Amino acid sequence: MTNQKRALLVGSSFSASPIFFTLKRFDLHVSVCGNLKTDPCHQYADESFYIDYSKPEELLRLVEEHKFDYIVPSCNDYAYMSCVAVAEKHGYLGFDKLDTAQILHNKREFRKFAEKTSLSAPKFIHQKEGATLDASTLKLPLLVKPVDSFSGRGVTKISKLSDLQEALSHAHAASRSNEVVLEEFIEGNLHSHSAFIKDKEILFDFFVDEYCTVYPYQVNCSNYPSGISEKVRSSVRTQIEQLASKLELSDGLLHTQFIASGETPWIIECMRRCPGDLYGSMIELSTGVDYTELYVRPFIDQELPQNVPTPREKYFCRHTVSRDKPLVNFSFSYRFPATRVDIVPLKGSGEILEKAPFDKLAIIFAEFSDQESMLKIAPELAQFIDIRKLGTQA
Repeated sequence: MTNQKRALLVGSSFSASPIFFTLKRFDLHVSVCGNLKTDPCHQYADESFYIDYSKPEELLRLVEEHKFDYIVPSCNDYAYMSCVAVAEKHGYLGFDKLDTAQILHNKREFRKFAEKTSLSAPKFIHQKEGATLDASTLKLPLLVKPVDSFSGRGVTKISKLSDLQEALSHAHAASRSNEVVLEEFIEGNLHSHSAFIKDKEILFDFFVDEYCTVYPYQVNCSNYPSGISEKVRSSVRTQIEQLASKLELSDGLLHTQFIASGETPWIIECMRRCPGDLYGSMIELSTGVDYTELYVRPFIDQELPQNVPTPREKYFCRHTVSRDKPLVNFSFSYRFPATRVDIVPLKGSGEILEKAPFDKLAIIFAEFSDQESMLKIAPELAQFIDIRKLGTQA
């Protein structure tokens, strides 16, 4: 009888694949749950369970029936929050308390926490569907967001209050909880910060530049290393360590999106799940550091290393191929001046590509010879991709 320990990967999409193979390197029996039988991780799994893991009660029943040694969330908030609820009851490793996770993964709760702790975050107000709302206390323009959406779904920017009702309807339609936040729009450049926390302090971290060039609030281009200043980096690190201390975060990843307005960083959102669309693969290609292993370790009773040697940084962009209208894919090509290109196809010829932010055709990693070239090309990557429909291009 084998003594091999059993892990459950909560999520089955292509973004979860690096997590699956990392778990296998630790000689674990890896089960996968997710309700789409065609998802990649079901094809790799030692055992598959076809459940809706966004419902914590379904995940709890599965875990109590099979008594896994570890549970590991994949790359979306539903997976992470369901895992936290199960961990709260059964003591699985690597997770914060449920109320802490709700602060970080709910836009309303995070804005309230930021306001109370003087974290540098946009001013906001909150609305439940049907409740009256006075937006006059906020400075236009505003972003209207569902509290529980991802990939920019349901988000609208408004410049006059006469557009508010339509924006609220759009946001409520994308929210499972029917709750919305309105926040002041910050002009600046979008970035992300992946920090690996141990004992409430940052062991090592990675800054990335991000761009939304097809759908306004979904990142489709990014690059590492970032071009931001040391002053901005230092300010972000200080705020993240203060946040980790105040919330008493467990060891592991804290991933943050922020806007740099001049030399001032504004924290937009934080999460403890792994970012999707193979974000970690860009870090790994650029630095040689195994980002996915660092993410997985706290969930499987493995200490984070005290330091991570970083080889010479390479200059990599990541681009998620999408379009602002649906089409039937025939093929696609690229023509940017990169020294190396890796392509992860997500759809085949003849398959329908839905419009962004609901679908993706492929993920491309492109290496450049120097930082200047990388920073110049990264925001324009979508312009260098040609998608062929039958008899035409898009």
